[in-house]
Amino acid sequence: MSNYHKHSSKNAIVKQDSNDSHHHQVGRREFLKVAGPAVSAVALSSWSALNPLQGATGTRPNIVFIFDDQYRQDMSKFIPTPGADRLTREGITFTNGFSTVPLCTPFRGMLMTGRYPTHSGLVMNWVNANPTLNPHCLANVFGKAGYETGFLGKWHLAAGLRVASGLYEANPEVEMAYKKSHPDTEFVPPGPARLGFDFWQAYNFHADFNHYWYYEDVPPKIYSKSYETDTLFDQATKFIEKHKNQEKPFLLVVAPHPPHPPFLPGSLPEGYLEKVPPASELYHPPNVPKTDSPRSPQELRCYLAMAMNIEDNLVRLMDYLDRSGASRDTILVFSSDHGEMHGSHGRVNKMVPYTEAVNIPLIMRWPGRIPAGTVSDTIYTPIDHLPTLCGLAGLQAPGEVDGEDLSGDVLGRSRSFRSRVLMANYTSHWDFFQTNTVWPEWRGVRTKRYTYVKWLTGAEELYDNLDDPYQMRNLVGNDSVSSTLRELRGDLKELMIAAHDNFLNGRQYADWYDKDRNLLRSALGPVHR
Repeated sequence: MSNYHKHSSKNAIVKQDSNDSHHHQVGRREFLKVAGPAVSAVALSSWSALNPLQGATGTRPNIVFIFDDQYRQDMSKFIPTPGADRLTREGITFTNGFSTVPLCTPFRGMLMTGRYPTHSGLVMNWVNANPTLNPHCLANVFGKAGYETGFLGKWHLAAGLRVASGLYEANPEVEMAYKKSHPDTEFVPPGPARLGFDFWQAYNFHADFNHYWYYEDVPPKIYSKSYETDTLFDQATKFIEKHKNQEKPFLLVVAPHPPHPPFLPGSLPEGYLEKVPPASELYHPPNVPKTDSPRSPQELRCYLAMAMNIEDNLVRLMDYLDRSGASRDTILVFSSDHGEMHGSHGRVNKMVPYTEAVNIPLIMRWPGRIPAGTVSDTIYTPIDHLPTLCGLAGLQAPGEVDGEDLSGDVLGRSRSFRSRVLMANYTSHWDFFQTNTVWPEWRGVRTKRYTYVKWLTGAEELYDNLDDPYQMRNLVGNDSVSSTLRELRGDLKELMIAAHDNFLNGRQYADWYDKDRNLLRSALGPVHR
């Protein structure tokens, strides 16, 4: 069991970890495998007894899962964060929430399937999620348990317009011609491609934030009269209002695209750029070059304006949940698919193993169930969401999930044994099967203290994130950490074996797909259709 104490500066309950001796610890699932059937049976029985099966009204809890695109964990260093701050006061914050594959589609694939991308096949953007290979997705599981399921916003689990270019590189002229004859490339039809979601106000991909459009069950596009994020939170409120007093509980996933490029004034919600500090007053982390940063101050201000709009909408949603009485029956989750470098280490965007891209916000609120003001250092990854939400709702998670059920950690009733997780970047372009170009391939291990990275070239990096939070000193070659480096190398090999990860180069993954970006195979073998 965890030890708890009140954090003196923020009056928050903090789960303490005695050390970071991760090399001698195993996860809950690994423990049950080695403990033997008798011990496993007792452990599982006790674990099931810890899980609440009902909300305050006697039904399973509702779930509202909000994940933003490209929202950094350290946003409060840049701007006021009233939404995240309030969630932190009223729920549990995971300081070690990681996007273990910091890219849109792989994160979404991990969220929906609870599996490594090498197992689900979802290693890159703009590919078709295969319901045959992944039949037990988040909405499938909750729908079969009697939940109403809904998805709002950016889907990005379909091939969309990229079908026109093929697998290896962009062809804008071909894509433009294709779009003229296929105006609804980002429509995902009802059925298996929606991975179990019934209610649908979504799109696969676009960045028309101020001319927001989405689809329901048929084309054409439905245009909104307000900014994308404002529209999505309006839609979320309407969905909750309709379903909150019904006998069937609901699972609602809300996926805003902002704060995502383009970082231009024309892509911002009205009035928000004026709220952002001027360029001269912006916070600049020490690992951002003082001159020649690849991210301009104006682009950063645009990003922050989008983020401030998210924060205000979080407050608006919580006000509604509390006012309507829905809070006591609703688990509210706020997270992000990955971060954004904004010039740190001379980089922009994502797909790198550094803190700014990998560390993401992860906060959960369930009044009366989740202890308010709790801060946890438990390592939480995208593949953990499916089994953990199942645990919180009293459902059986699919047997093929790779993640851990951390519902006991969420509720403050147990502690995860796990202390190391696998991170990866499979291709060198977010939309195409390339190798060793702008975003070279890598694999890594993240613990509570260390980040270890091995690049496809064989180069290595090791950072002590406690002593060097901005990861400015690569410790590879430092004799004082030679034993740690050896152990982390061994950890990486073990984790890659568990994920059936052979560290292929980016072009080799193209063999997993046909020309239309339909999955033919994964690391587990051919897909049977």
